Amino acid sequence: MLGVLAVLGCGEAPPRPSPPVPLTDETRGCGQAAAGIERGTRGVRGPGETVLEAMKTRCTQDTWSPPAIDCFATMTEDDLGRCAGLLEPRDRERMFATLGGGIDDRTSIAIAAARLSSLQVGIAECDQFVAMVATVLGCEQMPLDARLRLGNETADFWSLPTDRLSADAVRRMAAVCGRSLAELTQNATAAGCKP
Repeated sequence: MLGVLAVLGCGEAPPRPSPPVPLTDETRGCGQAAAGIERGTRGVRGPGETVLEAMKTRCTQDTWSPPAIDCFATMTEDDLGRCAGLLEPRDRERMFATLGGGIDDRTSIAIAAARLSSLQVGIAECDQFVAMVATVLGCEQMPLDARLRLGNETADFWSLPTDRLSADAVRRMAAVCGRSLAELTQNATAAGCKP
């Protein structure tokens, strides 16, 4: 007892323990992003197929942003397009190309839909057309190859910038998109798809 009093009597207080580091501030990395993509695309890949290492490599080489990594790490099956939208366009296309290597038709449809979900043309009629193409991708009554071609061609074409177009060019594009939307809606309805 005298020893304790002697130590305390020196005027020094015992050291206080450091406060715990909160676990919620954990920074996620490419490994967690790749695992999220692996989980989130399981339903559109064949049994035994994995994208884990390929996505980890893609994330590391392209230096994905922390918000994109966080989104992929926590993604669900419906989040591929939303999370891909957080990547730079070049990195997004590389990710889709990596996902698309040697895949089945279900994955091709999922990738086309994800590409379209992150696409904003900036012309109302064209954005409506893109949304209709995304809807038609899920229409099983239409031939698969036609749906894939339509989805990929639409994503490729409308990924071009439209922000510097003249007012006249915007009006003409809006008219073309309006006609295309009407035609696509009619074809989808004729095939038995609910637009």
